[in-house]
Amino acid sequence: MESSTRLPSARYVAGETTATFTLEGVTPAELTADGTTTGPSPYLLESTGGQYVDRDRPAALTAGTEMGALRGYVTRLQDDINVYLTKRIQARGGRVEEDEEKEEEEDEAEESEEAK
Repeated sequence: MESSTRLPSARYVAGETTATFTLEGVTPAELTADGTTTGPSPYLLESTGGQYVDRDRPAALTAGTEMGALRGYVTRLQDDINVYLTKRIQARGGRVEEDEEKEEEEDEAEESEEAK
């Protein structure tokens, strides 16, 4: 791809947290349609004794085409976002923010009932 081509990017916003994902510095040689965070899970591979066949695996990139490069860049961006979100969830003890917000609302409702 030419250097004047704009690359996809993404922005994650949740409450006070903001993360920006860019592909600056990623070279076409690094691109692939096989993401590191996609495909069969380790659990699935283990439970099938490593015999699982990934029928949903994406076709290889069409080298040298703009569409092939775009697929590769989007796959890379998706991997970066998945890794970031997985780390956030793990840091929160496996709970997503919605779960915590729901618990806080339930706690407040219980406290309100107890105060009556």
